Amino acid sequence: MNKYALLLFLFSFGFTGIHAQSITEITGYAPAYIGKEVELYEISDFITLREERIASTTVKADSSFNLVFNLDETRKLILKAANNKANLYASPGAKYEVFFPEKNQYDPYNPSGNFIELSFFNLDKKDINYKILEFNRWNDEFVARYYTKKNADSKYFVARLDTFKMAVEKYYLADTVDKFFGYHRKYTIAKLDDLRFTGSRNQYEKYDFYIRSTPVYYQSEAYFQYISHFYEKLLPRINSEINNRIYLGILKSSPSAIYNAMSKEYTLQHNYKLRELVMLKTLSECFYEKDYPQTNILTILDSVSKFGLFPENRIVAQNIRFRLTELSQGSKAPDFLLKNDTKDLTLQSFSKKYLYLFFIDPNSLDNTKQMNLLKPIYERYKDIITFVMVYKEKPDGSIDVAKLKNEYPWTIIPGKESNSIFKNYNVVNYPYYVLIDPFGYVINAPALGPMPNGVYETIDRTFFMIQKALKDGNGADR
Repeated sequence: MNKYALLLFLFSFGFTGIHAQSITEITGYAPAYIGKEVELYEISDFITLREERIASTTVKADSSFNLVFNLDETRKLILKAANNKANLYASPGAKYEVFFPEKNQYDPYNPSGNFIELSFFNLDKKDINYKILEFNRWNDEFVARYYTKKNADSKYFVARLDTFKMAVEKYYLADTVDKFFGYHRKYTIAKLDDLRFTGSRNQYEKYDFYIRSTPVYYQSEAYFQYISHFYEKLLPRINSEINNRIYLGILKSSPSAIYNAMSKEYTLQHNYKLRELVMLKTLSECFYEKDYPQTNILTILDSVSKFGLFPENRIVAQNIRFRLTELSQGSKAPDFLLKNDTKDLTLQSFSKKYLYLFFIDPNSLDNTKQMNLLKPIYERYKDIITFVMVYKEKPDGSIDVAKLKNEYPWTIIPGKESNSIFKNYNVVNYPYYVLIDPFGYVINAPALGPMPNGVYETIDRTFFMIQKALKDGNGADR
């Protein structure tokens, strides 16, 4: 048994952190989304921000929707509908009543999703959403008032910050049982200590004050934001001897060697769970550095995802590995199985040409506009590019397949909601485009669409370059 496996046994033997599940409910009103799907996601971890869907429903004709789901502890959740999304917090067993508005007409369309603000009805003052909204407003007002260009580097701001901290501590003196809110307060204020001003703490003082005696809390976004910033780009900042030992550990594909090397760093000596977590974060940062072998890093992440000291960190390792390899340029595209009429289609079915795979919501006006813009591009490049459109089937049959196939000239394939293609291709928002070469390797994900991006580029230019390379004899084999 190696050292890392032994440590795994010792830590796992004492682990009893099992949370009871409670039924939680969100009732909402969304008049702008009648007949459309509303989805609810939780965040798997706050390093990768990978999302997992936990509930979904369709908005009824009276604009209402209802989501019922199990919750084990207070969490941040994301509510999504028609490429719009909103944040909320939920506690086990709680019931929420919300209004889900449409996107502000003056906000530009964001392909990755537009954030909107939920309105709550009958929100109790003891609810986590109420407390966080109240505290955030107080914190924002403090920063806007005192962190000015004139005061930022002065003792005046230091004094005001100390006064603010004492006022917060006094106001919430009785609120000591809400762990989630306690972490949120502490690490929102901790971020103010990271602002550059005269008299700020040094790195070790911040560690002793904010991190050393505080257990890792995986559901606190504020905590993880602070930790991620504190340990960002750790290797160039630590002792060169420790750095070299970590490097050798990566060359050996040995998580135990890296873990033991990191124990020599003062800010990683006292909390074993944090040390393993920082090790994973550091490996993810090294992945794109040319001096570190990517295969070794992936092997280490595989090992930790299966044999990590702590269950929560195993999930983080798995998610980091997924993020590092998901549809990255040059990686092998995930295979899929789609049914087009009576024919089964896989990635291999499109191996003779470049594949432009795009996922859309047929009920979205923005998606429809983009599809219309794509039509002339299709006509120009259909001989060298295979266009395939995929959408989620609706259980109520509200999408007219025959109408879609009559309206658009490319291959159109409905996919069941349970089809793994949506998860494997990380389809979260619509439209979502992926470009794959004839050998099944990812060229871009997400790829450009027919609408210009921030630098006025569209997929048309990419297709033009492929066409030119093929004509010149430089791209026929890739």
